[in-house]
Amino acid sequence: MKFKAHGLWRVHIEHSTIYIALKGGFNREGVIDFQNDMIKRVMSELTPCDSAVLNLSEFEMSTSDSLEATKEYFEGVKQRGYKWVDYIGVNPIAEHLLRQLWQGAKTEICFYPNEKAYISAKPEHIKPLTELSQISFEHPH
Repeated sequence: MKFKAHGLWRVHIEHSTIYIALKGGFNREGVIDFQNDMIKRVMSELTPCDSAVLNLSEFEMSTSDSLEATKEYFEGVKQRGYKWVDYIGVNPIAEHLLRQLWQGAKTEICFYPNEKAYISAKPEHIKPLTELSQISFEHPH
């Protein structure tokens, strides 16, 4: 039996950085839809993405069945050789999980408690984050 996919996202790509905001809880089908959408978007860019900013302020933990799909996706992400990934609004449990998923990668991973702290530390990202916030959350299926 196939379940309906859950989870919403919005994406903005500027230069070689992909900006993503996630909302709600993701089940396995939602994670797979998200992965497929990200691969399609990244592959359509002329300049490969080498960095990412993820706002998880409205993200809720995924279901247990989606964790395996997430782990598989992260193996592909790590192989793409991102230079850095910044996370905004991550709770302690999610931060622990993300640190485990990135273990062994050469990618620089940073966590910020909220968007205000992030903008304070990296003001050059205010314009793309503002553009990201103006995009509606969606799930393409």
